[in-house]
Amino acid sequence: MHGPYKVIDCNRHVVEPPDLWAKRLPTPLHQQVRIGPGRLDSIHVRGRAVLRGRPNFLTDPIYQQTLAQAIQADFNPQSHLTDMDREGIDVGVLLPLLGLYAPWADHIGPDLSVPMCQVYNDWLYEYCQVDATRLRGVALLPLQDPGEAANELRRAVQALRCVAGVMIPNPVIGRRLHDGAYDVLYREAETLGVPLVVSHGGSGMVLPQVGQDRWQAFYAREVAVDIFEAWLAVASFMGHNVLERFPGLHIGFIGAGCGWLPYWLERLEEHWGGFFGQDAPSTQAPDRVFKAQGFVACDPWEQTVPEVVEAMGARAVVWGSQYPLPDILHFFPNEVHSLVEDRYLAEEAKQRILWENAADLFHIGEGPRS
Repeated sequence: MHGPYKVIDCNRHVVEPPDLWAKRLPTPLHQQVRIGPGRLDSIHVRGRAVLRGRPNFLTDPIYQQTLAQAIQADFNPQSHLTDMDREGIDVGVLLPLLGLYAPWADHIGPDLSVPMCQVYNDWLYEYCQVDATRLRGVALLPLQDPGEAANELRRAVQALRCVAGVMIPNPVIGRRLHDGAYDVLYREAETLGVPLVVSHGGSGMVLPQVGQDRWQAFYAREVAVDIFEAWLAVASFMGHNVLERFPGLHIGFIGAGCGWLPYWLERLEEHWGGFFGQDAPSTQAPDRVFKAQGFVACDPWEQTVPEVVEAMGARAVVWGSQYPLPDILHFFPNEVHSLVEDRYLAEEAKQRILWENAADLFHIGEGPRS
């Protein structure tokens, strides 16, 4: 807890061992995934790089000093729990780190992506078992084959206690998030009663990414990619008649903050209802769809959370730390402090953002899903 507040962190990441797939994939697939000893220094799958042009934050001196204990423990679950205690976080909803890069390239087919996701999800289950009440996994899904992604989501939720599945916003094999091929996955998530979260590893992927053709500087590419990929993902779900067809499905947008949300929905709404929206597939206004079925994670440093709550309502926002990404270096271990001390947020809104919304969405405190 952080003072009187219980806290669910909806944007935490595990740091997978570099030999995860080499050790656990069956022969001969185990030879086709190679992670460098520095994890983010190189990732090759089937002989091709799937990570490029991105500095390795794990080797940064300030990072190594700030998270020295976790690094010394090789980011094991015990060190993760220790840092959660320091931060005042009760439950962590865990996303991948290497898993946001390694399976994602158009030359990786389902024959490899499916077992890669299965291996990750099995490992994540073991990781969370150190304290299954506090560590809750989000399943990695093989989007190259939506039917297999649906199968893996079902297995991960029913057998491995995962609370959601993760999708990347980028086109996989040219397929956008509103592509009808994903209906089988959306239907399965709706049936299981678990959300899907859209998250992103940042710049450096080999799949299409917004802004990567505009700038050479890592700074500029990183500034653009997270937020603009989130915008396009929202437009897919709230502008292309996806969620209207799956009214029990909830979609979260994790890793890009929340301050942009009211503007972007206003922009979508402006075009959806006017001259430019004559061919819009959606049957309901984007703002209405988001308020009913969408949610977004605010970041620890954001100053506009009260304005987002005023525009969207407190039920649309959850909280995320981004641990152990380098974004937290100037805030760790006090990431929760800014929101707790925000005098423009009502107590009820703080409780909803820090605990109640995520507890409802991810069924925290409930038994296994069936």
